Amino acid sequence: MNESGSFSANEDGEQQQCSIGPIDIPAFWQIVLVIAYTIVAILSLIGNVAVLLLVLFCKELQNVTSIFISSISCASLLITCFSLWVSPYNYYQTTWHFGPVMCYVSFLVQGASLIWLPFTLTGIAVDRYLLVASPFRRQMSMKTCVLVIIGIWVGSFAVLGPYVGHVKYIEMLGCTFCIEDWKSEEGYRMLYGLCILLVRSALPLSIICICHWRIARILHQQNNKFKTMRSNSISSQSNEIRRRQRLQTLLLAMCLIFAFSSLPMDIFSVIQDWTMYKKSGNDRRTKHQSHPIPDYLMHFIFYFFHWLAMSGSILNPLVYAYFNENFRRHIQLCCVDFRNNGSFKHGFYTVITPNALQARLENTTPRNLLISEETQQLKTTMEELQTLEVVEENPEDVHV
Repeated sequence: MNESGSFSANEDGEQQQCSIGPIDIPAFWQIVLVIAYTIVAILSLIGNVAVLLLVLFCKELQNVTSIFISSISCASLLITCFSLWVSPYNYYQTTWHFGPVMCYVSFLVQGASLIWLPFTLTGIAVDRYLLVASPFRRQMSMKTCVLVIIGIWVGSFAVLGPYVGHVKYIEMLGCTFCIEDWKSEEGYRMLYGLCILLVRSALPLSIICICHWRIARILHQQNNKFKTMRSNSISSQSNEIRRRQRLQTLLLAMCLIFAFSSLPMDIFSVIQDWTMYKKSGNDRRTKHQSHPIPDYLMHFIFYFFHWLAMSGSILNPLVYAYFNENFRRHIQLCCVDFRNNGSFKHGFYTVITPNALQARLENTTPRNLLISEETQQLKTTMEELQTLEVVEENPEDVHV
């Protein structure tokens, strides 16, 4: 077995070694790539699982926007499992080592997940715009949100139909390959690549930009209007507008992360398709190796753009979770409970019984308690004693 690790049988029944080895990358840069991809994988697994658990167990976080973010976290986990490590390793080895099933599954999951992200961000932007533009309009229900997410998934698979239909698992010359086999349809491949660029990047980003521009304009007008009025109710409405402005800034940051991380790889793929279309000859592998720039630079560009695209797609939900006050507060609660009790269970409570409250006040010194569906922070011993007195005197005021 050689470096590629692949064999096939020749006409005499003897196993034939694969003569195609890995691409030439210095050992130092191999280590750098392994470290870079490993960091992204660890952050993705820990962060996205945490986001899903928080949304699943915390009632305060179970809203339409959080459900959309959870769907992005699911896509991020799929990318982590099937695309983050398979694509760079396959590019390095130049041959396929994971069998025919993984060949089709990895292409399908990678493509669907990368299309799912921008369409979900588009759904969030449209939902926020409708909510701000028509404040008396009924908010999207959880059922409708789930149906929209399912529709995005179905649409993603439909868009990928031609792509998956041309994926082939090939064994030849002792080597195995998992490639897009368009045969004499290179022109269609280039056209399809352009369509994917429009559907995955240009169209969603255009809709997102229009929605956020309209949201910013409406909130700015409302804020200016309330600044000229003085009353408690107006002050409350002004605070709500500022809260929406912060949320809009956060969601816009997620969209910018997606744009700057994904567009370079999408454009790079289209340029590759155009280069292959312009090259003459029938040997596909020869065309792959014929680049107008040196191979080492082509390898560097691919790995950098791919890592950038994976990082943006995977870490996007984590950006939302970290800068969202509710998410951050519940994460802090979980960390405090784990340190004090050795478990995360109290971080998921939204109400607490009088007996449980009294037991925690007597036996522990917690920093946070969740009472009457509102998160409050007990900073001093005096506040803890006052809360205990309220529970003992008026137990009916503490809701179970």
